[in-house]
Amino acid sequence: MVNGHPSVAIVDDETQLVRTYELLFKKRQIPMAFAAYDGDEAIEKFKNASPRPGIVIIDYRLPSMSGLDIMKAILDMEPGTKIVFISGDESIRQESLDAGANVFLKKPTSIKDITETIHSLMNN
Repeated sequence: MVNGHPSVAIVDDETQLVRTYELLFKKRQIPMAFAAYDGDEAIEKFKNASPRPGIVIIDYRLPSMSGLDIMKAILDMEPGTKIVFISGDESIRQESLDAGANVFLKKPTSIKDITETIHSLMNN
């Protein structure tokens, strides 16, 4: 929690996209916990984060493991974590929601959709 708001973590292997998120969140005063570029790094950073992020944005296709596996590991550690699952693969929408994602966004997604989703999750 930063200023009463949960921080946000980003798990995506697209460096430029992660940078865009970071700049966007800074501009919108959304607290950032960390960014990770693959599953092992994401799980390690989440485990060691203090406090842990309240919201995690996870891409589906990542090096070392899928976003679904990362999400399951995070939810095992911290069941109340809110997950925004992002993928260009519409076919995994239902599977991601069934596995615990709060929201599924299809890539490419707009900055407006991402910020509205984050603000909605922060206020619930």
